[in-house]
Order: sequence, then structure tokens, then C-alpha cells
Amino acid sequence: MNDMEIKEQGSIVELKKLGLRLRGGPQGSLLAQLKIRFVPRGKVLVAQQVDKKRKKKVRDIKESVNQGIEKAFQMLSGGLIAMGRRIYLPDHKTLKEEVLRETHESHFATHPGSTKMYKDLKKYYWWPNMKREIAEFVLNCGICQ
Repeated sequence: MNDMEIKEQGSIVELKKLGLRLRGGPQGSLLAQLKIRFVPRGKVLVAQQVDKKRKKKVRDIKESVNQGIEKAFQMLSGGLIAMGRRIYLPDHKTLKEEVLRETHESHFATHPGSTKMYKDLKKYYWWPNMKREIAEFVLNCGICQ
């Protein structure tokens, strides 16, 4: 093995530590997939369980299931509440801050603007006034200013 091959292998090992899945493709091409998980589901579930609005949401979900009506909120496996396919984040300041900070300051995003950050987050999460809170978070970032 020459120095270049050793360096490339070291880089691949580092990428795998970050959660990158690598596969060889046709004719020596390399396929890479990176799945980013912002906040463990367990933290979100705990925050949802102490949420004051949880009882009403769960009751509404159960009523809609019993009546055969499709509602925006649904119960996922493990008791997690979701808005469509997006996880519902309750009004829990610490949890929201963690999600926003991880999205904004991660190695993969590096301080995106509020529009990009909203587009990225809305794939996974939903909460009331989400777009406004993301814009305020970015506005208060000293680096982005």
C-alpha cells in the first residue's frame, strides 16, 4: 500500500465513524449515504409525555381512529406523536434549542440560513410557529451576523 492509499483508507474510516455508509458501485464508483439523526427519539418522547397539550392530542388521535377519520396528528410506535410523517416537538425550550443548535452548527450544515434550515428541519419535525422560531434563532447567531 502506498501513502495515498493509506490516507484514503484513513479518510474512509473517519467518514464511517460519522455514520456514513459506503458501497462500491459499478465500474469502481463509490456510493455514499449519510443519515443524520438530530435528537434521539427518546428525548422527544420524554418531552412529549410532560407536555401539557399531550392528553388532548392523544384523546383527539384516539377519537379520530375510532371514527375512521384521518387527522393530521397520529400516534407512532412507542407512543411518539407525529404530525403526518414529521415528529411533533412540544413547547420544550431545551429540546427545541438542542434541535436548532444541532441543525445550525453541525459539521454537515455549518450555519445555514433560516430558509435552508427550515427546509431541512421540516422533513423530520413539526411544531407551531416553527418557521418563525428558526428565523429568530438564525438572527441571534453571532457568526451568521
